[in-house]
Amino acid sequence: MRKIIINADDFGLCAPVSEGIVLAHRRGILTSATLMVNTPGFDQAVSLARETPTLGVGLHLNIVRGRPLSPPGTIPSLLGPDGRFLAKPGRILRDLALGRIASSEIERELRAQMEKGQATGLPLTHLDSEKHMHAFPPVFKIVLRLGREFGFRKVRFIREWGLSRHPVQSLKAAWLSTGCALMRRRVLEAGFVITERFYGICNSGRMDASRYREIFRRGGEGTAEIGVHPGFQSAELFDVEAEVGRYYINAFREGELQALLDPGLPAIARRAGVELVNFNGI
Repeated sequence: MRKIIINADDFGLCAPVSEGIVLAHRRGILTSATLMVNTPGFDQAVSLARETPTLGVGLHLNIVRGRPLSPPGTIPSLLGPDGRFLAKPGRILRDLALGRIASSEIERELRAQMEKGQATGLPLTHLDSEKHMHAFPPVFKIVLRLGREFGFRKVRFIREWGLSRHPVQSLKAAWLSTGCALMRRRVLEAGFVITERFYGICNSGRMDASRYREIFRRGGEGTAEIGVHPGFQSAELFDVEAEVGRYYINAFREGELQALLDPGLPAIARRAGVELVNFNGI
């Protein structure tokens, strides 16, 4: 059987997102989520995870949004004048490439986030990152080193090549896939387990039931991850942007949640020989 992980990012962003994620697992096909540790909904998400032990929970590393765990004075190149992360992935990558961001500061903050994640006592399954920042090789190297130190052995690995209705998403998927491809040998040598395919960037915000049916019905063997962003639309969801920065995906979270709750999808997966697992299942 093919094994597919359906992972929701942003667990712990705020209550409307975390509650939507848990609902998508309890009543739908969601199998996994990744926890943000520096966002307003962290404590609630940890409580929900403890109440839902069948939900695989990994760590969503974040150097893009909100405030850091590290003292601001120790990571100045990662922050804007307001003491928050820069919230612009393109700028972060540019500044890192130009040497304006110190890799030692990234390591300091990611270490703090892994420490906080492990302090929850949750059996964390894997690592990924906000805006897939870890796919950039200089960041990926840090994530692998720290991941091994903290006992992680599974990490999101992006292999997604396809056309999107929005060409920018196709380009983004290709760019991230290229970054991961450059790191593949190093990832495997470090002892990390990765999936063979990834879906979700080309259809970000538009992962509807028809897209799941298409993925499930594809032939072949192996493992895959589908990255999704479910949640409830509410005033709190949009208010949290004042703290962490604008999320374009917020306008689409409820649609993605409804797709995960489609009652026909579990049977389609079974008929297609697909086993829905979390990262513990690969």
